[in-house]
Amino acid sequence: MNRSFAFLLLACSAICFAQTPQIKSGSTVYIAETKNGYETYLAAAFTKQHVPLTVVTDKSQAEYIITSTGSHEVPNQPETVINNSATATINEGDSGNHAFETGFAQGAQAAAQRRAERAARGSTTVSIAVVDPLTKRVLFAYSTSKAGTNNQLQKTAEACAKSLREFIEKSEKQKK
Repeated sequence: MNRSFAFLLLACSAICFAQTPQIKSGSTVYIAETKNGYETYLAAAFTKQHVPLTVVTDKSQAEYIITSTGSHEVPNQPETVINNSATATINEGDSGNHAFETGFAQGAQAAAQRRAERAARGSTTVSIAVVDPLTKRVLFAYSTSKAGTNNQLQKTAEACAKSLREFIEKSEKQKK
């Protein structure tokens, strides 16, 4: 009975004192190189998003290592939009429905053209992980996807940086 109680007490105390992973503000990080140069976008996003970490270029000086993986998908065949530049004139006694229908058709066509242009840009999906190099423990991981913009790598890097900053700020508030 005493052994069971002691084991239960030990197990409960271990659970109570277990800590969530934390990344300390001001820590040094090394951003591992990628094939597409994403580490540059991520380092710039850290500055723009005011992430409280210091990026170092020497892996041995880093308290944490940031790894990233990403993919960019472009559709095989973008939508084709035929430009029909119809003009409408309202004749005397005409109710204007023809002009409205023509304008509506042109607007719908322009919207389809914009959708096709966005689709042709494809989509980018990126995942990052912050790893403690000593314990090999993943302290933070995040994944995001952006589509239809010209600067997808920049936007995904900023989303990752913002999420990491919020994670650090949240864990520091819990300490207080």
